Amino acid sequence: MKNIFFALELWLERSSALVWWGMVALWYVFIFYLSSIPTTTSASTKTMVGGDDTLNTVFRFCAHLGVFGVLGMLVYVAQARSLLFVRRACIVALCVTFLLGISDEIHQSFVPGRYARVQDVMTDTAGAAIAIGCITALRRKSVI
Repeated sequence: MKNIFFALELWLERSSALVWWGMVALWYVFIFYLSSIPTTTSASTKTMVGGDDTLNTVFRFCAHLGVFGVLGMLVYVAQARSLLFVRRACIVALCVTFLLGISDEIHQSFVPGRYARVQDVMTDTAGAAIAIGCITALRRKSVI
């Protein structure tokens, strides 16, 4: 297990900021794609979870946390690798992810059957905060 963390740490040290910003862009394109699917042409998540409103809400909540958690981690690492605002990389990454969450909800408001929700932006930001907090804690413990 320790060898895996060592290999990950070595790869993190040698990768360039451009690679990380490219991964941020690709992940956001993926989010943009998911947000552009109209509810009329896609299987609704309510159907996927058996028609239960509570499970549907939990599923959507977890999806927002996870997808924007990954985005937050990618932005954090890209920011840290860019050597801009290194001491405030957590705050900058969280702000960037928050703005991307707003951008996603604005985009979603133009998609048929979809709408923008402030709660989704807050959930997106919470997912990013949790992920950035985890990666920061791991880095402080010298795991990665």
